[in-house]
Amino acid sequence: MRFVKLATITLLAFTVASCQRAPDTESLRLEILELHRDFIQAHLDKEARFIAEPTSPDYLFMANGLVERMNASQMEEMLAEYLHSNEFSEYRAVADPIIGFSDDGSLAWAIVQVRVAGTQSDPSGPSKEFDTLWAWISLYHRSGERWLHLTDVSTSRPVNNTE
Repeated sequence: MRFVKLATITLLAFTVASCQRAPDTESLRLEILELHRDFIQAHLDKEARFIAEPTSPDYLFMANGLVERMNASQMEEMLAEYLHSNEFSEYRAVADPIIGFSDDGSLAWAIVQVRVAGTQSDPSGPSKEFDTLWAWISLYHRSGERWLHLTDVSTSRPVNNTE
């Protein structure tokens, strides 16, 4: 009798788990795509707070051989300095983002490539022009009705560098 109850409970648990509705990945993809486009526009508009707002408390940034942990206020401070020292003549996606999700739709990633060009001011000398291709992967976690930014891993190279 005990075995029959255990088997019935186990069978019910598997049935309930397998009946869970799959996430609407097309809607989720559009959300991540909109977030990506909004972040590009926020760079052009120099809105550091907008970009930093969805930063997870566990955010990690990886570039140039370094791994850095930062919270939303540190992210905003770093972005504000970066955005205000640059005048962008171009900041645009050069390829459609590659967007994917975990099976339950709670994690997302976006692999993007953008071209960023303009002039960087330097308090200790003359301004410098730049024209750079950036590629990065961003990881996001769904928290309620919004996405939290977990991690970025980035790389860049000057546009005229063909190696």
